[in-house]
Amino acid sequence: SSPGKAGAKMGIAADGTRFGTIGGGQVEHDLAAQALALIQQPDSCSRLFCVRHDDSGLVCGGRQTVLYYPCALNDLSLLQDIQGAFQKKQARQLVIDPKGMSVYKVIAEEAEARGILFTDSVDAGWTYQELIGVTKTSYIIGGGHVGLALSQVLALLDFDIVVIDQRDAVQTMQDNDIAGQKIIVPYSEINQHINAGKQSYVFIMTHSHQTDQQVLAELWHRPFAYLGILGSRRKIKVLQQNLAETISKQRWQSIHAPLGLAINSQTPMEIAISIAAEVISQINASERKP
Repeated sequence: SSPGKAGAKMGIAADGTRFGTIGGGQVEHDLAAQALALIQQPDSCSRLFCVRHDDSGLVCGGRQTVLYYPCALNDLSLLQDIQGAFQKKQARQLVIDPKGMSVYKVIAEEAEARGILFTDSVDAGWTYQELIGVTKTSYIIGGGHVGLALSQVLALLDFDIVVIDQRDAVQTMQDNDIAGQKIIVPYSEINQHINAGKQSYVFIMTHSHQTDQQVLAELWHRPFAYLGILGSRRKIKVLQQNLAETISKQRWQSIHAPLGLAINSQTPMEIAISIAAEVISQINASERKP
């Protein structure tokens, strides 16, 4: 119940300049003041401490495990490597322990692992590890009005945006200047343009029931972090009937159909927000799993 989330970071300079956030409010204010005081110490070193808010009188109770890490001049090249990992989308493992900070290359299989891991023991001491440079990719299949609105919303959540349509004259797709990639390809070839994996989110919202069914038939068997299809419950029921011999009832349980949270959304932007809310809920739920 503490503010912020695991892995939240804030940078603070000796002159008080800040960037990032670890939850805001009085908690962040107090921790920033503590960090400024530690910066002034000539022998400042990394340290780990627990902050308890249960008796603070604040509404947001709970506790936080906080790492204070002073960046020295000799960390500059390492910080540049970290920045490069994000810019070039290269998976790297960031490790911080009492000895300092390190960055390691990881193989593709490791990049699919959980992003954040913290361990602390009497014998081995504490270690913080985080997978960096890995970006969530949204594959929006259908370049219509909802596809454009969803592109706008997911871009705010740091997704890479890929929009795919088999039509070559869709105005809303032409107007989509947010998508990193806009692909025109027959839906029969869509498998060639979508990467599976735990960082891939697929949203089916083509211009017709027939093409929705075609795309779902092509993709349902592949592992994605999220696979959903836009439509009314009646439409979904028809799709389930048409694909009964292809997709089992058990597999349908893992397909978001219809996608999005039930908030009585009607406009393209309302629908996009309902979809994004469902995705956020799923991501945060998976991060809380032990």
